[in-house]
Amino acid sequence: MNKTVFLIILLFSCALASAKGEVGVSMSPESGEIRAGQNFTIDFKFSIPQGFHIYSANETEMGQPTTIELSLPAGYKLKGIKFPTPEKFEALGMEGLGYSRDFSAAAEICAPDKIAESSPAEISAEIKWLACSDLCIPGEKTLHVSIKQIKSEAAASEAAASGKSLLWTILAAAFVGGAILNLMPCVFPVIGLKIISFAEGANNSKKSVLTGALFYSLGIVASFLVLAGILLTFRSLGENLGWGFQLQNPVFASLMALLFFAMALSFAGVFEIGAGFAGGSAQKDISKKSALKKYLSAALSGVLAVLVASPCTAPFMGSAVGAALAADASNALCLGVFAMIGLGMAAPYVILSAIPALARSMPRPGAWMDILKQVLSIPLFATVIWLVWVYSKQTENLVAILSALLILAIGARVFGMYYMPHFSRLKRFLALSAFALAAAASVFVSYRGALAQREPENVSAKESARAWTPELQEKLLKEGKNVYVDFTASWCLTCQYNKQVLHSAAVEKLFRDNNIEILVGDWTNKNPLITKELEKFGRAGVPLNLLYGHKEPKSPQVLPSILTQSLIIDAVDKIR
Repeated sequence: MNKTVFLIILLFSCALASAKGEVGVSMSPESGEIRAGQNFTIDFKFSIPQGFHIYSANETEMGQPTTIELSLPAGYKLKGIKFPTPEKFEALGMEGLGYSRDFSAAAEICAPDKIAESSPAEISAEIKWLACSDLCIPGEKTLHVSIKQIKSEAAASEAAASGKSLLWTILAAAFVGGAILNLMPCVFPVIGLKIISFAEGANNSKKSVLTGALFYSLGIVASFLVLAGILLTFRSLGENLGWGFQLQNPVFASLMALLFFAMALSFAGVFEIGAGFAGGSAQKDISKKSALKKYLSAALSGVLAVLVASPCTAPFMGSAVGAALAADASNALCLGVFAMIGLGMAAPYVILSAIPALARSMPRPGAWMDILKQVLSIPLFATVIWLVWVYSKQTENLVAILSALLILAIGARVFGMYYMPHFSRLKRFLALSAFALAAAASVFVSYRGALAQREPENVSAKESARAWTPELQEKLLKEGKNVYVDFTASWCLTCQYNKQVLHSAAVEKLFRDNNIEILVGDWTNKNPLITKELEKFGRAGVPLNLLYGHKEPKSPQVLPSILTQSLIIDAVDKIR
């Protein structure tokens, strides 16, 4: 019992001594503002308890030196910390230097020559000391202070110039990306239609051809602006939609499949309804068409070009669209970027129409055009196959879309057989009615099938095992594995090309040899988690290919939109 009482008294005495030996420290700047290029000081006031002393900032044979360690924002420099002259004192037969009374130290700091932001400068200090009397008590304290920064005129001017430069860079990237979009696989069918349009207009005047190209451009730009408006509207409502969002809806995919199927049947000769809505005109005598109908046809072909191009992301275009759809991007920037993509996509056709030498190089209309139309039906049918595949991936209802195509084909054939000048007006009316009813029925059947849209959680076990989630990615990296993330979608043709490269024998062996796991982020249907991850990397659409090394799990390599084996090999070499 006596030992217990002794220990309690001893602990109480130590606590009391510690409380008495508590050194007070405060931190305060000399001014509430910091200007670029100027020196300023921060004062540290020490309050020493009676009967105690702390040691100086210099190394001594006895005691622990008092230290102040500052953490400064980028660009700031510490010029020095000034302590007052210490006093001499003797303890345990040894002489020391320190302070037994209250004192102040001053840290002199130099601000950077340019301050680009008006946000406060955050400065922290870690202070350590040893307070001694009959016993010594170590102490430490961390203090913080925020000081308003005054943005320098030069930095403000430079920031403004940098902002303008970035804006022009984004707009230029959008224009170039729009031009390259013409070379992407999803746009090939429309390019074929435009070739027919140019050939049919070869006998027209330069003014007529150029006007048609301008109306085509108008259709493209207007469609891109409408897309931008839809995206901005949903963004204002709190929804996150990305590039190619419309093909995440199986109803849209089925309507596009039916439209392209009708175009392909017409080009193949099943019926002759004219390709005016798609390619400018497919009628034999374009001169008999009214100017209004001809130019409206050109504008509608531009609309169709955008509809089939929207799932594609061309080089240079991904970053521009990502900047336009960023949460903090202005509406004006978004509309500007989409308008520039449209202008870039239309530019080659306007140039071709405006330069006489190029226009004269186009072949004259003739029998070869009928053969060309039949040949061009092949990429149209291929586009239908792709859209049917997208629809089936979204709904798992292949029967519905195939039935819809069959109904449309029957209606088109009846129309092609009986809507001829030598038949009576009644027969032609019935043929047209049959085609209209078949078209309506095909839309209804495909729509009913689209109601069974597959939810993300219903994917197969095989797909789930490879499906990307942030948690699985982090888990694999912590296990020491490298991770390749493939953000893709069934409706993205560039993504399908990339898969051929990614799953080639050489690349798969490379991944096995370097312990690389592939995770797939499937964006075929709407997935907010993937949309958020795309935005994190400044992208608004797929493809997005990332390679994470387990040694630097927070800094992945972002691969180009179009993959090659050499690009992947180079990326893997960097994480070895």
